[in-house]
Amino acid sequence: MTRDSLVGGLLRLGARFVPVAASQLIARAFDGGTNLAERILVGRDSLTPPVRLRLHIGPFLDPRLYRLSAKQNLSALSELCHVQPTSHVLDIGCGCGRMAAAFTRFLDSSGSYEGFDVAKEPIEWCQHHIERRFSNFRFQCTDTFSPRYNPAGKFHAADLQFPYENERFDVAFAASVYTHMLPEEIANFIRETARVLRPGGFSFATFCLLNDRTLPFVASGKSTPPLPHTLGGSRVRDIGDPSSFIAQPEASIRDLYSKAALRILGSMRYGSWAGPVDHQEMSNSYGFNQDIVVSAKPSSSTRE
Repeated sequence: MTRDSLVGGLLRLGARFVPVAASQLIARAFDGGTNLAERILVGRDSLTPPVRLRLHIGPFLDPRLYRLSAKQNLSALSELCHVQPTSHVLDIGCGCGRMAAAFTRFLDSSGSYEGFDVAKEPIEWCQHHIERRFSNFRFQCTDTFSPRYNPAGKFHAADLQFPYENERFDVAFAASVYTHMLPEEIANFIRETARVLRPGGFSFATFCLLNDRTLPFVASGKSTPPLPHTLGGSRVRDIGDPSSFIAQPEASIRDLYSKAALRILGSMRYGSWAGPVDHQEMSNSYGFNQDIVVSAKPSSSTRE
């Protein structure tokens, strides 16, 4: 277990046993102290959320790593999805605004950013610290069921309609979202991605894909994280909570993209989550250790 995941786990454990009113006071005091320490020690900026929120979305105890990862991911979107300063971008599962902060330094006033997530507190932080400062940035919290973040959620992810009109976006981005979703939920999100993309628009998503290369590593317990349990064709970290981390068969994911009429572009860009990758075309991870799937919605002239 890494230092970051240990700290994150302790914070989540404490939140489960502390009364809500007390936890809010403790959280504010904790955030104030850690924010001050980071400003003094490492130069924390105003678009970087408190460490307590960062650790909900990844191993980002170091705020510099948090900002660097977003910069690397933005490079991927620029190179693989041709995102431009004028693009209209959708961030699926935007968390506490990691990518949004990077986009504030990239998009111009004619571009736009929309992000949504099931977790209420990170969205509220983004609305207060990013949306108020940048008029072309907007964040929404969807009332989607989540055992961890929204156990009273009204909608299931398999039925959720993205809160946007058809053909709204040039690029839709989902980083480490589908590694926490069941197959029927992923199928719906890919369909919804296709719906909200304009013709010719791009989808960028990361997965942990099961194939002939990765399965032996997973079966021997060498993947990161270990996925010891089988659930249908998937492999999961915790059979009691499959969405805590899940890997999907590559063939099934390819089929979902095909059914949604999204064309996968080029070769899959495999990450190092299940062992080293030495293929030349897959050597640039853009800050991801998961597998990258880039697809496009056919333009009007090529659709049947």
